[in-house]
Amino acid sequence: MLRPPLKQIVHRAAHWRCPNCGRGRLFRGVFRMLPSCPECGLSYFPEQGYYVGAMIINYVATTAVVVAIFLFSLLFRDFTALSTNSKILLWMAFAIVLSLSLMRHAYSFWLGIDFWIKPRQPDVSTMEKF
Repeated sequence: MLRPPLKQIVHRAAHWRCPNCGRGRLFRGVFRMLPSCPECGLSYFPEQGYYVGAMIINYVATTAVVVAIFLFSLLFRDFTALSTNSKILLWMAFAIVLSLSLMRHAYSFWLGIDFWIKPRQPDVSTMEKF
């Protein structure tokens, strides 16, 4: 199978679409991923533990953003009268919300980049309509 252009894969991943056909959606709900593409049948779960890399990407991106914003905030005078514990709780809440909001992107980009590195054929026999 021919390797699709990286620009096309990144575009599809940014729009949460199938890396193979570009038409099928990746997610059924907010956090629930479809088992395969409803259009072409490409499996989104080729093996057990497939998305561990996406979780690592999500963790690194969240940590980088939180640390960068925290270090940037040290340059400014503290305008809040919150206690240290309250500030820590706010930072933790921010990190959790950011991590949850980046989850779909991390999974989509992981699937897209993996498909770009080693393209695979869709299994038409397991294609389901959702």
